[in-house]
Amino acid sequence: MKNLLISLFTVFCFYLANAQDFSFEYGQVSNADIELKEYDKDKTAEAVVIYDKGSSYFVQSSNGFDLIFERSKRIKILTEAGIDYAEIEIPFYREGSIFEKIVELEAITHNFENGKLTRTLLTSDSWNDEIYNDYWMVRKFAMPNVKAGSIIEFKYKISSQYLFNLRDWEFQSRIPTIYSEYKAAMIPFYEYIYLAQRTGSSMATENYVDRKYTHEFAGTTYNDLVNKFSMKDIPAFDSEDYITSINDYIIKIDFQLAKVNYPNGAVKDVMSTWPKLIQEYSDHNDFGKYVKKCEKAASKIIDLNALKGKTATEKFDEIVSYVKNNFSWNEYNGKYASKSANDIVKDKFGNAADLNLLTIGLLRAAGIEATPVLISTRENGKVSDNYPFAHYFNYVVILASVDGKMILSDATDLNVANNRIPSRCINDQGLLVDPDRDVKWIGLQCKFPSISTFDFNIDLSQETSNVKVRSLASEYKAFRLKSIIGDNVDKLNEYLEEDDYKIDRADFSKVSNKDKEFRYEYDLTVTPETINEKLYIKPFLNKALSDNPLNQPTRSYPIDMTYPTKNILTSTIIIPEGYELDYQPENYKINNNLFELNYTVEPVENTVRVTLVTDFKESVYEAKDYSKIKFYFNEIVKRGNEKIVLKKI
Repeated sequence: MKNLLISLFTVFCFYLANAQDFSFEYGQVSNADIELKEYDKDKTAEAVVIYDKGSSYFVQSSNGFDLIFERSKRIKILTEAGIDYAEIEIPFYREGSIFEKIVELEAITHNFENGKLTRTLLTSDSWNDEIYNDYWMVRKFAMPNVKAGSIIEFKYKISSQYLFNLRDWEFQSRIPTIYSEYKAAMIPFYEYIYLAQRTGSSMATENYVDRKYTHEFAGTTYNDLVNKFSMKDIPAFDSEDYITSINDYIIKIDFQLAKVNYPNGAVKDVMSTWPKLIQEYSDHNDFGKYVKKCEKAASKIIDLNALKGKTATEKFDEIVSYVKNNFSWNEYNGKYASKSANDIVKDKFGNAADLNLLTIGLLRAAGIEATPVLISTRENGKVSDNYPFAHYFNYVVILASVDGKMILSDATDLNVANNRIPSRCINDQGLLVDPDRDVKWIGLQCKFPSISTFDFNIDLSQETSNVKVRSLASEYKAFRLKSIIGDNVDKLNEYLEEDDYKIDRADFSKVSNKDKEFRYEYDLTVTPETINEKLYIKPFLNKALSDNPLNQPTRSYPIDMTYPTKNILTSTIIIPEGYELDYQPENYKINNNLFELNYTVEPVENTVRVTLVTDFKESVYEAKDYSKIKFYFNEIVKRGNEKIVLKKI
């Protein structure tokens, strides 16, 4: 990649703004920008956003109006680790014939070295556009010539035909921001509402009429009404494990079109209600009508006669398994079918909506009551039932009534049991799309614990120790292992050797429930730790948690573990001849409505049996319980890594 390098030989004359303040104008670097070595409000920051400014406004086009979004942003790279923030992504939308395009893009890296300010420009061959899903593209590029101390900035313009949503504005990111500003210039033909998330009283707002330019459209003369939102000194969003999406918790504003005012005086209310939204999906060609087409075509897809005489449970399992085994998910989410019913049958692959809406049609044809449930995946963020916004949803799953039980299902993943949805879909609640019923929200939470067990048998000697391990995983832990390993012994060995142990033998074990269990066993050889003729043994090798995943002093958002988890570690240590037990840790127990831990050490003749059982009883814990959950993890780490000590007799 060829970069244009321009050297500026004077430091404080040309190109520098006020030496006392940060510059918030693209291309105008100030002395304060250059001298910033450490951000005083967050001395651990790897990088800091000096400014982030965006604006949305309307321009007349052959379609009536296009929506223009402009953004400029400057980041100071403070450390080597901060160089990661020089990887830039710009999302842009497409939906059928409605699309967005990036019409302008500039980027500069500034470096101040040896008394000179240099800048390196991004060239037009330095980026690439990638498909993110059925609706979004992403332009990616890496800023050139970046190092610790660099100042990077970029600006771009997007032209959009999609007027339903103004761009959301995120004031907060994973690094601190000194100044963030968003302007939305409204015209009288479109009325929007906005939702502020976690802005508190620190967001400044200003509304004014732009008298500088007067516009005319269809005989109507108007001026833009500008809404300005700004914030200063925004802390980094310090995320850690057990979170759905940072979009649920960062400081931001979200817009949606509420009303269209036509020049002839007609008014169209766009802001919907949940019943209207449900009806719209039911009538949509790629949703409700698609299900009906699949139902009509069912006899050409599956043998409905072969299902006669079978129970609803048997029919349900056969149909869901048929779709999973005969159709492939292209790994795109979706709430609308991307192809016709005939094409999905012919192509044998499609997005999540293609497969799940097809399955609903087949289930209905077999006499099973099945209904679509609109959801938002964990990565996409939660749905608020206070606002009937269609853009909240990005996925659809199946709700079926089977022998008196309501079952959530999904046909995209062969490794997930038919009466479970993938973990990416376990996200608060979904909307039942049934226009003949009152609005109903379906809880997506998983109440079933996912269990992982490891049983170690350690036959010690001073030089090497032979270890036999048996493992069982259930529910979502089993589904994950199935997707990684399947029934391939080579993949099992590869998976186990990631733990830095040389595996002598590995194989699969028989399971009592193939759909929801995964069993394997393996043998390995380890060298015990020897100090002053004493043997120090970690009973659970490296299967115990080594670090606490929660490390913040406090937390303002829930601890979302996706599903309840239970881990059972047991180890039988055979004491070699000539040794005896020198040290054993104390037994320890916690048991309450949130969590259970039971740690026991039991010497029996020439063996020591160590057991650690941990059970997080809920899938989601409130923020107020953070200190408790953090403490529980500390205890798991402490007890799981205790050592048994043997000494020579």
